This record gives sequence, structure tokens and C-alpha cells, in this order.
Amino acid sequence: MSVFSRSTKPGRRFGNLRSRIISIAATTIAVMFLCPSYSLADVGQPPVELPPLEEVECASFIVVNRANGETIISKQENARIYPASMTKIMTVALALEYLDTDAYVTVSQSAMDATTPNSTMMGLKVDEQVKVSELLYGAMLPSGNDAANVLGESVVLAVSGSGAADVATGQSLIDQFAVMMNAKVTELGLVNTHFINTNGLHSEEHYTTAADLAAIFEYALSFEEFRTVINSPTHVFEATNIHTFDGWCIARNTNYLMNDPWILGEDSKVVEVVGGKTGTTIDAGTGMTLLAVNKNGDEMITVVCGIPYDSANRQTTYVAAVLNAGAQTCFDADPVIRIEGNAMSHRPYNAPEGAGPDAVQPTDVTTQPTEPEQTGSSAVPTASSEDSQPSTIVSKDDSSLGKYLLSHPIITGLIILVFIFILAIILLVIIPAVVKRRRGKRRISGFQGIRRI
Repeated sequence: MSVFSRSTKPGRRFGNLRSRIISIAATTIAVMFLCPSYSLADVGQPPVELPPLEEVECASFIVVNRANGETIISKQENARIYPASMTKIMTVALALEYLDTDAYVTVSQSAMDATTPNSTMMGLKVDEQVKVSELLYGAMLPSGNDAANVLGESVVLAVSGSGAADVATGQSLIDQFAVMMNAKVTELGLVNTHFINTNGLHSEEHYTTAADLAAIFEYALSFEEFRTVINSPTHVFEATNIHTFDGWCIARNTNYLMNDPWILGEDSKVVEVVGGKTGTTIDAGTGMTLLAVNKNGDEMITVVCGIPYDSANRQTTYVAAVLNAGAQTCFDADPVIRIEGNAMSHRPYNAPEGAGPDAVQPTDVTTQPTEPEQTGSSAVPTASSEDSQPSTIVSKDDSSLGKYLLSHPIITGLIILVFIFILAIILLVIIPAVVKRRRGKRRISGFQGIRRI
């Protein structure tokens, strides 16, 4: 009796172990199916869902096709709005019209006094000698009110030839520049715009419309240097007499679509975000004037104004939604793809000449052979043959197996499930069969011993 009782205890222990193994395997599989985020964590950038056009909260917008000057889509485009720092589009355009970009100007006390404590600034100091081209970047990228004031004063001095304010009328240099701004407004045929400063600090007498901003932006684009400035995601400022080292300030464009045009989405008809100018104050809210290129090759000016200040953090997605709607309408009217790629393919960068990305050149295997040259009548494929190209691509993919698995979570999950299944067979079928077989042999030998007794 004792012999049989001792022989059954290991079976009970094994049965308990097998139950535990089954429970663990079942739990693991359930966790993988029900909670894939825990087993296949993704720390990359998630996609962004843009709001539909009808949910964009703004005072007005307009999208204009530069190819024919026609309005593609619009909303309240002639309603009065406050432009905030989008004013600097006019300031920089006039500076390009009247100033030499290689000239140096001196920062005045009056220019600095015309800013406010909470202004966005380039970081200039009184008596600093700065190149005009640097001021263009200072006004457009970090939206420096100080840079805009210095540009405005410099234009007046260049035009008038004097070195001081108009004593007879009591007008400051900035006041005189505002007169020039309004004269240009009249010249452009605009009747709903009036400026009183260089930078867009709020005033009830400083206003425009989305349609007028598009026309002012068109005027600014007549200067090639303007396009270069707005197409720069960053700018590193050179040394001056006060900031004595290069890189004393690294300005970043306030237009976030410059660096992350993927926000427009995979189905966007926008092939390039060229650049533009943002503007934000409490009273004006926030907005953006932007130049982009459609897949059919047409350039579009997009102006979005009066996004409520409390929703300023939605500026980028709202503008992207308006831009996409305009681009789709423009493409539907001329559905021919003339520019390949997407907005990420044409993402801009800013670097000195010769410091940009190297052009990818095809490798000439014939001039740098990796194997001994073969002779005879057999043909050997060269680097120019189509058959030789796929082998290079495959080798790159093989070296990136880890990245491939991470980018294909379903395949990775299946591989893990197969591994668990094989492990479960080993633990639940093969090992129990081996153990049972050995136990049977021991039991038979035990019975024979009892019979001999």
C-alpha cells in the first residue's frame, strides 16, 4: 500500500505544475491580445488628426492661387482684424525695397523705447551695429519687435537722408515709417488696412483684413530675399560690436509647419511649406500668413486671422486644416501631379553655402571593384544593371531587422505567439510524455521486486 501511495505523489505534484504552466501560458496570450500596448510599446510620434474646415475657429481666412490670383476658399476675408506681428511682412518688404541688405545700421534708443516689456525680441542693444540682413531674420523668425523698429527707422533715414525725427511735425521715425506703410497700402489698391507701427503692437487704429494681408504678402514675395528669409526654419546670428561671438542667438521660426509639415497628413495635396509669418496678441488672437506649393505646381497664399487667444495652441492645426482644404480645391481644379513627393520631401533647412546635405551619388562599382575582375565570355552584372540594385537594398533591410520588427507590430506579435506555442508544447506535451515513460519503467521494476519477495 505504501509503495503505491508514494508512487502517486509525484504525479500529483506534476499535475499541479502542469496546471500552473497552462495558466501562465493562457495569461500571457490573453495579455498580448487584450493589451498589445504593453507588449509592443511604441514611443514614436503618433499621427495628428486635423479638424475639418467647418470646425476651424477663426475670424477669417483666405487661400489665394498665385498662378491666377483667384480666391480658392475664404471666410469673412474682408472683415476687419488686427494683424499683430503679421504687420512685419510689410515692414520687411519696405526694408528690402529701400535698404541694402549688406549695409550696417545702428540700434537707437528710440527704437528700443518703442517696444514693450513683454514684446518678442531679437535681443538687440542700444548702439549695436547690425547688418540689415540679420535684422530681416530677427524680425521674421523670432518676431523681434526691436528688429522691426530698427528696420523702420533705417528706411526713413535712408529715404529722407536726415538723421533725426521730423521736428516740424513732431513725428518720430517710426511714425514716419507708418506713413510710408500706409502709402504702400494705397499704392497696392487696398482700402481696408491702416498701420501705425512697425511690429503690430495692438491699437484700434492698426488693422487690416485677410484679403489685404494676402495682397501685402504678394508684394513682399516680389523680393527674392523675402522668400529666402521666410523659408528658413532657423537662423544663427553673427557677431556684432556688442554681441562679440557668432551664434550669440539662434532664432527659430515661429511657424511650426516649417519643421513638421507631416502634420498636414498623408493625403494632403501640399508638396512644400515655403514659409510665412505668425502673429499673436491677446486682442488680435493668433494667426498666420503662409506660402505653400501644391502638387499640381501652383503656389498658394494662405491667411488665417483671429484664432481666439485662448485657443492659440491650436494655431498650427487650424492653419493646416485651412491650407489642406485650399490645396485640395486647387488640385481638384487641375488634377495633374507636376511635383513628386510630399511636404516632408521638400522640408527646408538653413545653412551656409556648401554646408547643406550632400547629394546622394550612385556608387560606381566599376571604378572601385570589390571582387577580382573576371575574364572570359561570361557576363558579369555591373553597378549600372538593374539586377544589381535590389541586392543593395536587401542588405540594408537585413541590417535593420530590429527596426523592421518595431515598425511591424503584427508580425512581431505573431512571432512571439509562435514562440510561446512551441514553448507550451515542450512544457505540456513533450516533457510530460518523457516523465510518464520513465515513471512507467520504474513502476514495472518495482512490481517485479515485490513478486520476487
